[in-house]
Amino acid sequence: MKQSGVEVADALRRVRAQLRWKPGRDIAHLRKRQRRGHLLAEASMETYNQLIQNLVHAPDSLAYRYPVGEHSYYAIRGRVEQREWLVIFDVQGVLETAFPPTDIEGYLSRQGFEYVGTVGEILP
Repeated sequence: MKQSGVEVADALRRVRAQLRWKPGRDIAHLRKRQRRGHLLAEASMETYNQLIQNLVHAPDSLAYRYPVGEHSYYAIRGRVEQREWLVIFDVQGVLETAFPPTDIEGYLSRQGFEYVGTVGEILP
């Protein structure tokens, strides 16, 4: 596996082992998803985190690399009910966000995400 493949596998292992948000950002992201109707108003942080865990553990979820200068972020793309969601995290497995883009293909191409493979291929 080439270096970027090792890096994505390590990052994915970290995010799977423990969901960590930037300090104070977990509740802010939950509230934003509620305001935008992506999650029910009564959804808890536990509900949001479980959605994320389901996506990062699903073998058919798709993984992408998002290069920013010399650093990389990673995204996992998967379906939750009728929507496709993205979970974005850094190489240390710290979550940036999780949301369902309106136009996921457009979002990925505009931002310069590079397809890496399925979760099942990365962590068989």
